[in-house]
Parts: sequence; structure tokens; C-alpha cells
Amino acid sequence: MNRVLSVFTKNTNFKNDKNYKRISKLRIFSASFLILALSLSIFALMQPKWGIIEQKIKTNNYMITILLDLSRSMEADDVWPSRLERAKLEIEDFVKNTDNLSVALVGFAGTSFVASPFTQDMETFSYILNELNTKSVTLQGTRIADALVTAKNTFNVNIPGKKSIILITDGEDHAGYFDNILKELKDNDISVYTVGVGSELGATIRSDIGYSENTVISKRDDKTLKLIADSTGGKSYISDNISLKSIFDDIKNNMDSVSTMKNNRSYKDRFQIFLFASTILIIIASILNILTQKRVLYKNNKSSIIKDTK
Repeated sequence: MNRVLSVFTKNTNFKNDKNYKRISKLRIFSASFLILALSLSIFALMQPKWGIIEQKIKTNNYMITILLDLSRSMEADDVWPSRLERAKLEIEDFVKNTDNLSVALVGFAGTSFVASPFTQDMETFSYILNELNTKSVTLQGTRIADALVTAKNTFNVNIPGKKSIILITDGEDHAGYFDNILKELKDNDISVYTVGVGSELGATIRSDIGYSENTVISKRDDKTLKLIADSTGGKSYISDNISLKSIFDDIKNNMDSVSTMKNNRSYKDRFQIFLFASTILIIIASILNILTQKRVLYKNNKSSIIKDTK
């Protein structure tokens, strides 16, 4: 014990000190405080936490429904590898590179259906997207107006804030009457961004047995797409000479995010308590050590004086 205690003092005549018992108590206290301080410091490094803190965090999320045309005209190859496959590739790239995105997917042709409700799981979304093709719908044709109704219904209109629909199609609506749905979209603060795929000149549509004698030419309907976008406060894009990626980037920059409040619960850090207590104990131990050294020196000096006088 004497060897251990001698670490905390510069005195080399510890065993010969006449006030050994009194001084040793101070040294024991000093050593105990240092050991306790070290223990508290180690405990502080473990970052103890207790007590729940509830915070409301404001997050800005993009709420987007992607409305994808699955009609046979989307199989035209005037865009490589086809209108539909090109659109799917660009959609996948868009959703994977957009932060804070909640996205839904609606497929349509003669009828429309919700392929994926709103999700932030982009892996699942991409899987569903890649499974879609022109055979995913039972009725062919292109009914954009009805599809817009289905897309509108994916949103909770009671949640405030801007919402967006990205309509990807060649624009050939075969049985559309847009006035009612466009008014509903505008009233519910839902903007439609239209992306016209394919070329203005059009391309032939191939059947299951190849190109038939009665060739059908599918042309992009830019007028319809512009009408939809302008009526809802969105924007119309044409992908004839512009990459779909640049179009999606521009859409992201133009869209408004939806602000939502999220309750966040966490435990409060308490390591400061132990760190503070450890610091106090180190200070006390240092003071005791200094006092001990002074007492030893004083007693030794006093003893030397007495010996000299004798």
C-alpha cells in the first residue's frame, strides 16, 4: 500500500515520517478520489442515457404519383429501347436519386390501377415498376382522364401542401374529357407534370406477330399534354431531343415539397453528470495531495531543526 500511495507524493521519506498515520489517511483519501474519478470517467465514455425527450421535427417531403402509360403505343421504338422501357429506366433513376421522396405508381391504358401506394421503399417500388408492361392492363386504349382520377385518389387531400403527378405518356388520349378532373386537381392543389415520350413524327406499333400490313402509326399528342399541365399549374416536357433524366431533374427543381411534422422520441444524454463529478473528484484529490506533501515537508523540516538544536 505504501508503494501505491507514494505515487501521489514527491516525498521519498514516506516510511520515516513520524506523522505516518495522519498523512497516510490523506493519501488514502486522495487515491480513493482518483480511482473513483477514473471510474466515473470510464462510465461517462459509455454515454449513459435516460429520460425520454419528445421533439417535433419538421421534414420536407416530396409526394409524387407517377402515372405511367402502359398502352400498346408505348411499345413503339422511336425511343431506344422502346418508349415504355426508356421511361421505366428514367423513373427508377429518378426515385433512387431524390431524397425525402414518397412515391406512388399508377399504370393505365384503357383502364387504370394503383400498382404501388405511397412508399419510401425504393427497392420495392423499383421491383414493381420493372414488372409492369403493356400486358399488365386487361383493356387497351389510352384513357388519360380516367387515369388522372385514379392518380388523384392516391393522395390524402386533407393533408395540406403541394402534391404532384408526373404523367408519362405519348399523349394519345382515345376517349378523354378533361374539364372535370383538371378542375378537381387544381382545387386540391395537385400539379401535373406531363412528359411526352416518343417522336412527333410517330412510329409503327408492332403486334405480337410483328408488323402487320395494316400499319398503325403512334404519334405524340403535345397539345393534350400542354393542356393538362397548364390547367393544373404544372409544366409540360417533350422528350424528342431532351433526355428524360434532364426532364426529371427539372421537375424536381420546380416541385414544391410537403412540410410534415414528425414526433421524434429519444433518450437524453447524461454523460455530462459523470464527467462533471469526475472533474470535481480530480480537483479534490489534487488538493489533498498538495496538502499532504506540504504537511510531510513541514514535519520533516521541523524534525531537522530539532535535531540540529540538539
